[in-house]
Amino acid sequence: MIHMKEISKTYVMGDTEIKALDNISFNVEKGEFVSIVGPSGSGKSTLMNILGCLDVPDKGEYLLSGIDINNSTDRQLAYIRNHKIGFVFQNFNLLSKLNALENVAIPLMYRGLSAKKSKQLAYQYLEKVGLSGREKHTPRELSGGQQQRVAIARALVCEPEIILADEPTGALDQKTGRETIDLLKELNRKGQTIVLITHDPTVAKQAERCVSIVDGKLSDELR
Repeated sequence: MIHMKEISKTYVMGDTEIKALDNISFNVEKGEFVSIVGPSGSGKSTLMNILGCLDVPDKGEYLLSGIDINNSTDRQLAYIRNHKIGFVFQNFNLLSKLNALENVAIPLMYRGLSAKKSKQLAYQYLEKVGLSGREKHTPRELSGGQQQRVAIARALVCEPEIILADEPTGALDQKTGRETIDLLKELNRKGQTIVLITHDPTVAKQAERCVSIVDGKLSDELR
């Protein structure tokens, strides 16, 4: 599903060049749950952005479900992000003025579905993540764990081929973080492909396969 070969990315800050990714090769098969662990400044955020088609590498090959990402137009990349990738972020990225149902329905409406159909599907996915009865609650009326479940439902509602989870437990207490990982593991058991990026080795090791990134280079599996 994901095929990266010799990916590099360099940023220029004044007179200084920073090599965020250095000749990375990385593959993920359909149905895998893979984690990438690394400290701040290791290059994991840059890798996440490229995996999610939010950025492109300076060199190397990236194929997502056979699509050549490097040679895709901005319009094609936007389509890929909306149809093939579900994003889960550390700070949830929910719209504060919308309730849970409306937050989950938004990506469907971007696709052109009617508001009625979008909300019907959003309701189903909120039920799947255990939030029946919370549909009308705004983010400030939900706990951190509930907000992350809304974010996961939003990521799932478009039935993406892959979920990219960026520090999904970073804003949660330990117990709620475990519950979030358990939910991701349950989704993976049902066939969902997941790539999780984290700074926490304990969280990373909950995945089926775990690799680390340091100074822009991927290492061997941690286990």
